[in-house]
Amino acid sequence: MPLTSNTLGQMYALTVLAPIVPGEADALQQLLAHIPRDPSPLSRLGLAHFARWVVIPDFGQDPSRLRAERFGPYLLFSATFDGGLEPFLEQLCVTLAEEGEPIWSRCLGVPTPARGAPLKAYLRHNQVQTGLFFAAYPQATVEEVNEALTLRKRTIDFAIRSQEMDATALQQAFLQEF
Repeated sequence: MPLTSNTLGQMYALTVLAPIVPGEADALQQLLAHIPRDPSPLSRLGLAHFARWVVIPDFGQDPSRLRAERFGPYLLFSATFDGGLEPFLEQLCVTLAEEGEPIWSRCLGVPTPARGAPLKAYLRHNQVQTGLFFAAYPQATVEEVNEALTLRKRTIDFAIRSQEMDATALQQAFLQEF
């Protein structure tokens, strides 16, 4: 993977800014507010460490700072994920097509239907280069992070269960558990 400002270790950071169709920002905000949280549909993106949609209501009125052609509400999609851009866009545009289409379809210039290869091209077109991003463990994959979290939980549970054990029982229980 080539080194860009969008990469850190084996991770890639995607930032997409898409102008929202005039009059659709409130409806889009309501749609995003009602997306299930536990589990979030974004959790089905197996490559993603983090992903979110955010409505930015107004950039302001200073074109010298922004250099945008149009002011007003924008949809921000931000994600950090394992590997390169194309496999992630494939997951996003295919795996989340049902949830994503009503979201992306409220953006100006989005293809109809807002899914698959045409949506991938739209997202690449609206991608903003990431200036800097941080990842605590840039070499760790989603799978490795999940394994570490599972081990952490097992260790905590074991420590709680073994509070009253003598040394011999503790050693046997530890060897059996781990």
